[in-house]
Amino acid sequence: MLADLRSDLAAPAAELSRALDQRQLLVESGIEAVAPASLDVSRKRAAALLEKFTAEKKAATLKKGVGWANLIRDIKAASTDVAASLISSWKAYRLDVFTGEAPSLVKGRIAFTPANNVAFKQYDQLHQAFRTEFDKLPAEQAAIERVRALAAKLTETAREFDYDVPADVKRFLEAVQSGGATLELLTDAVKTWLKENNAFHSYRILPRSADER
Repeated sequence: MLADLRSDLAAPAAELSRALDQRQLLVESGIEAVAPASLDVSRKRAAALLEKFTAEKKAATLKKGVGWANLIRDIKAASTDVAASLISSWKAYRLDVFTGEAPSLVKGRIAFTPANNVAFKQYDQLHQAFRTEFDKLPAEQAAIERVRALAAKLTETAREFDYDVPADVKRFLEAVQSGGATLELLTDAVKTWLKENNAFHSYRILPRSADER
């Protein structure tokens, strides 16, 4: 019966639809979210069964062979893979939208003057709120805008830090907090300081995106 087949398909199809809606939200917000290969596989399977059903509109057409069982299997696999891809993309976006350091690292590199103390408390609170946003996928555009606002506020607050370090190191650290340091700022003095403070491996080199050039 077609009603039984609809019932079989309802839950997996709804789960995949929710995952695709979330993917569309990320993509429309300019966040890269690669579609897994299993999504194309499930679409091709569905198209092939639809073509057969269009030619002969009977439940038996869909149930013949293993096509229907494989479709359900492929849709479930696609849902799982899309969800995993979205989580990976969202986590990666955290590193793109804000390049600054964690409060624990900042704390060891600034002198706690009254001004630095005020700035650090605000930075710590903002950073905690920022991290929390990435504990789950955004359900709406407002969540993504909230992340971007927090990242901008973090960058702004970080500029208030007065680093009690050599001038070259200060320029490098300020640049990191403000969107990323260029290679020319990674001087020998900076490298030496980072190694002496066990911070050399806390940084990574990334190319600029096209819209930053």
